[in-house]
Order: sequence, then structure tokens, then C-alpha cells
Amino acid sequence: MLRAIIGTVAVLAGFGVLERSVDASTGHAGSCTPTQAYALLQRGETVPVRTEPTPQATVIGTLAGRRGAAGDLGRSDVTVTGSQSGWARVALSTAAGYSAAGEAGQPYGWVPADVLTVDARVDGIITVYNRPGLLGSAIATIEGDDMKFRVLGCRGGWLQVINARHGNVWIDKWCAREDGCRS
Repeated sequence: MLRAIIGTVAVLAGFGVLERSVDASTGHAGSCTPTQAYALLQRGETVPVRTEPTPQATVIGTLAGRRGAAGDLGRSDVTVTGSQSGWARVALSTAAGYSAAGEAGQPYGWVPADVLTVDARVDGIITVYNRPGLLGSAIATIEGDDMKFRVLGCRGGWLQVINARHGNVWIDKWCAREDGCRS
């Protein structure tokens, strides 16, 4: 009887850990493969870059969009290296449109993850999953579509995204180049 109770508690505790582990926003900084994304910003709009993943953290600079083919919208390309609590950790040395506020020298900064975007303009098939990794199940595929996804977080080689058609999902392939990733 005691073994049955202990076993049940262990299984329930395992499910609790599993449920928390599939949310990219709870991951540690640097928990994903560096990946490209971009922010589309209106003329004059900037996104504050902070030292920590909280709205109260010190602002160390801003991202502003550079003018491109999108008309009034400007792109600010970034390399995402991690996510935590709805924030994306970005490499500042390669961030297009980044301006330091004061002393430069910070290698990374944090922006709200949902200001970042990726596209489905890739060669081949994108598989859409309900969870990342081995515990995830494929729920759809995308091929030849030019839809956009808002970034929510990342884990390893997976990106957690959201859009109107698929909702909050994980994808295994994406594009962040302005001209697309199709050959």
C-alpha cells in the first residue's frame, strides 16, 4: 500500500515537471541554438533593450527598424540566443538597428519575445508540433506558404511561435531573411 502511494506521488510529480518543461518561457538564458528573427517596426518606433528579462530592468539601448522593401515598416534583424519569461535574449553585436544608450560593450540584451517575427518562406516542409523534442507530436505541416509567426520563445533547435492559423505551437524550421529562404 505504501509503495502504491509513493509510486502515485512520484508519477504525479513527474507530470508536474513535464508540464513545466515544455514552456519555452521558463527556460534558462542561452537555452537555444542561436537563430535569426526580426522586429517589424513602424517609422519612429523603437523597442527598448534591457539588461534583464523584466520591464523594470535598466534600458541599455534600443532597436529601430531600418527601411526596406516593407514601405513604412522597418526591419531590425537580431540573433536570438535564449528566452525566459516571455523575453528573448539577443546578441547586440549583430543586431541591425541597435543603438546603445551610453556605454557600449554589453554583448547581450533582452527584448519582449513577441516583438520578434519569423516566416514560413523556406524550401521544403515545416512541421508544426504541440511540444518540442521527443514528447511533441506533429499536428500540421506547412509547405509553400508565406505566413508569419510571432516568436514566443525557444528551446534547443526549436522555436515556440504563435499565429492566427496554428495558434501557440513549436516549429522545426523557419526563415528570417528579408528575401526569403527559398532557392
